[in-house]
Amino acid sequence: MIAHPVEVWRLSEEDRRAGRRAVAWTVGPGGELAVLLVPEQQLEPAGSWPPVRLPFDGEVVVADPRGAWRVPLSGAGVPPDHLALLPGNRMLLAGYRAEQVGSDWRPNAAVYGADGALERELALGDDVGVLVTDRDGRIWMAYGDEGIYGDHPMAAAGLRAADTHGRVVWSPDKLPSFPLEGLAGATDGRSAWLAWYPSPSVSHLTRIDAVDRRSTTLPCPVRLPVGFAVHGGQGVFLSSDGELTWYQLIGKEWKQTRRRQLSVPGALDRVRAHGRDGALWFRAGDAWYRVEA
Repeated sequence: MIAHPVEVWRLSEEDRRAGRRAVAWTVGPGGELAVLLVPEQQLEPAGSWPPVRLPFDGEVVVADPRGAWRVPLSGAGVPPDHLALLPGNRMLLAGYRAEQVGSDWRPNAAVYGADGALERELALGDDVGVLVTDRDGRIWMAYGDEGIYGDHPMAAAGLRAADTHGRVVWSPDKLPSFPLEGLAGATDGRSAWLAWYPSPSVSHLTRIDAVDRRSTTLPCPVRLPVGFAVHGGQGVFLSSDGELTWYQLIGKEWKQTRRRQLSVPGALDRVRAHGRDGALWFRAGDAWYRVEA
């Protein structure tokens, strides 16, 4: 068990000197870290959306225990708000907003092959706050209020899963309350977990069995987690102030077992962290770390 954060990968001095900047990142179902690098001259000013000028060129660095390799992306036309990995070394880019033209919604996501070539575009809904893929290529999402209460049919349920053609493969049933905002996502084996809240005062965790599509919703022990990881009855959660807390699930309640304040250099990515099979991955500055539940 890794009870303290361990550095997994760091942007190299060579990349920094070349003006390459990390604009999106993810962890694949197999524990592969993927980081999208874009030349700084293609970046928009901080706080802009999209964060890069479209179309853009970049490369995805994929790192696992075997080493690291790079996949070029040329002329990408999708805002890189979300990056995800798919089976067969394919990749998914998705924008969190979707544009409506008349009664039609334009695609806001794209699938790329192992060589970086565009395979297809697809629509994943508006205001995509959380996006995580599983080992079979399903795309699990939790939306924000502008999507849920907007006109895009994909976002209306608050939580969804789609395939790589954009077809809905799961919708929620019998949630304790209606979602208002997605917070974070994780996978554990064949299960997907989505954290969300119906109001800022309470948060939930919904676990979905990817095989039979059944779901269970539990209280979330951290009100607004940046990210979390679960494995069996163990969980670790990261809050935006940099606190890690570990819990054991007893019945439907989480019992805190320990806590730790982060002491790693660099500013914490307070937007997202990724949980895979009990390992939580997070970014601070230009370094990525891993800690286990």
